[in-house]
Amino acid sequence: ISILISENKEKKRYRNLKKIYKTALIILALIGLLGTILLAILHDKLAEMIRNEAAAYSILAISPTLLLICISSAIRGYFQGNQIMMPTAVSQVIEALGKLFLGLGFALIAINRGNSAPIVAAYAILGLTIGIAISTLYLVMYNVFHKLKMDYTDIDNSVENTDSIIKSLFSIAIPITISSTILSLTKIIDMTMILRRLNDIGYTQVEANSVYGSYSTMAVSIYNLPATIISAITLPLVPLLVSAIESKGREKENVVISLAIKITALIGIPSGLGICAFSKQILSLLFSSQSEEIQYVTPLLSLLGLSVFITSMITTTNAILQAYKQVNRPIISMLVGTAVKIVSAYILIGNKEINIYGAPISTLLSVIAIASVNIYFILKNSCKMSSVYELFVKPFIASLISIIAGVGLNFALERVLSGKIAIIVVILFVAVLYLLLVLKLKAITDTEIEMLSKGEKINKILKKIHLL
Repeated sequence: ISILISENKEKKRYRNLKKIYKTALIILALIGLLGTILLAILHDKLAEMIRNEAAAYSILAISPTLLLICISSAIRGYFQGNQIMMPTAVSQVIEALGKLFLGLGFALIAINRGNSAPIVAAYAILGLTIGIAISTLYLVMYNVFHKLKMDYTDIDNSVENTDSIIKSLFSIAIPITISSTILSLTKIIDMTMILRRLNDIGYTQVEANSVYGSYSTMAVSIYNLPATIISAITLPLVPLLVSAIESKGREKENVVISLAIKITALIGIPSGLGICAFSKQILSLLFSSQSEEIQYVTPLLSLLGLSVFITSMITTTNAILQAYKQVNRPIISMLVGTAVKIVSAYILIGNKEINIYGAPISTLLSVIAIASVNIYFILKNSCKMSSVYELFVKPFIASLISIIAGVGLNFALERVLSGKIAIIVVILFVAVLYLLLVLKLKAITDTEIEMLSKGEKINKILKKIHLL
């Protein structure tokens, strides 16, 4: 939606822009409603299919989110295409806080009532669903009361017919949805593969569920965080790239692509190295009551840390390919990655000496395959990016120096402070040192910062404190 909106805004086809939005909203709402109904009706069958019958109530509790997410996605796409990021940002914060406080609150209510673990989980997920409902309501209200400012000089009043709009939407949306579905299926395959292969090498069902639960809840959730942050920061660059493509500004295209990849490196590289170096400390900070699980999840998280930057690159390169309307390309790369994931996970997890460690190793092999195929497609598109030194080496140098300094500081602080306080101080120290090194090495310029959302304000602050 944001791609089509951005295209039409660049061409000043404002009437068509509004029609695209309304058509997309209706279609998505119908798809979401159908999805919600099917998920609600088939919740027990789906739980059976993934060999986790206890998840049935959780699937039922999450079913309304399909409709809610479809509605909120249409509104977010409309504003993002207009390069207005505030509604998306605020709605995501509301959604996250709702998940946190309502999810925990509902879970506590269920625990106090003496409910079983599956029911407690369903209550927690119901809190998540209500959080998304509140987020969607905010977007609807914002849409009702917010008036977009348009430049009505040289306006093009032509409007496409509904069939043409639907065809354009689906020609972009179906391939993107397929690639997203493949990613979701990969996660289900990952879960099923881990449980089945652990059973094959002698783990009981309870033991396999326990190991997978700790791995997915503790390690995978931390591993996914940097990609989520990068996605939020690079999101405004997609409509910017679409505008550059539409205006035939080849140089601007290359600048935007280089900036998107540079931001990915600037966040992904230090995040990955930091997770590798401080996996035990991070887990102890977030899951202090689960000391036994922390012992065997720590090496798993360290291994996953190796995949963080590459996973972040997948997020960014997918967005770049989508901006070029090469929406079929990510499907190819995802299929390649899924095949690598299935084969490597089956072999590695089924090896008694490797067992659960095969999961993060297969993830690394899979994301390398996906990112490599995506980068090949981008380069094939005749895109010229900044040098490897500018894009990757500078962030790596700044990251490595910061992490080494952080390891030394942590070693000293753990002798005089509690582990939690020590790691918080270390994280803040590493972040500040890394920022200073990035600016000192000129890994990102003031011109590039200005292209980001609120870039001018960020530049003013950095100049005011003499960092630029």
